[in-house]
Amino acid sequence: MHKPSSLKDYAIAIFLAAILLTLFSSYLLIRRGYLFDAPPSADTFFVFNKVIIGVGTVLLALTFLIGPIVRYFDRFDKWLGYRKEIGIIGGFLALSHGILSYHFLPLKFPQEKFTIENIPFLAGLIGSLILVFLFVLSLERVIHLMDGKRWWFLQRFGLRAVIVFTVIHVVVMKWQGWMKWLKQGGTPSAELANPLLPGLGMLVSLFLAWVIIVRLYESIFLFKDCGFTTKEICTDENTKKRGRKFFIISFWVMILVYIFLFLRWA
Repeated sequence: MHKPSSLKDYAIAIFLAAILLTLFSSYLLIRRGYLFDAPPSADTFFVFNKVIIGVGTVLLALTFLIGPIVRYFDRFDKWLGYRKEIGIIGGFLALSHGILSYHFLPLKFPQEKFTIENIPFLAGLIGSLILVFLFVLSLERVIHLMDGKRWWFLQRFGLRAVIVFTVIHVVVMKWQGWMKWLKQGGTPSAELANPLLPGLGMLVSLFLAWVIIVRLYESIFLFKDCGFTTKEICTDENTKKRGRKFFIISFWVMILVYIFLFLRWA
């Protein structure tokens, strides 16, 4: 449901993004040994670019997760009002990642790699275009000009499409590296001070995977609508209880996987 924009809500979304930026920057500083003072083999903004796409992905995933949180836990009802602003800030960071990758990272992403035959690039490009489209849809003038059901449909499935293309972009680009790290670990180098720590992309992708699983579970097994209808705050206590139980159990499974990743080469 649409609500008017609020400076307070944007401030909260920006504050959340700032916390994540600080945490992710600190983590990569420990893992790589630098943020901007890159070695000759890396671009100046290479690590910072990883930070902003990590934060952008988490914020977009939170936008996708706020619905279930509000449905299953009454104390978090107010977070429904921040969903739009969190999504816009997350989308802005994701688009900034694309601009940085294309224009400011020639060592890691030379121009010849940006072709439609390159699946990660193509998926990222399509996802970015959809984000721009969703941003235009968020403008008050556009909202007032559109039919409510059509606007809801485009927003709802636009975000789902962004999530799908994000998964394709990340998995195709990172999967082999993740499997290699899980099997062999890594060795210290000029670009990696502590390579035995899991990569930020792996950690963020695990969170995104959990969010997708939560949404698939409720769409298929609880509401049985595959996401085609709105889900108001759940009033059926049995459905609410089942959803909350799966949410909590799957959350702790995710935490155990995080612990495994950090202890893998400890």
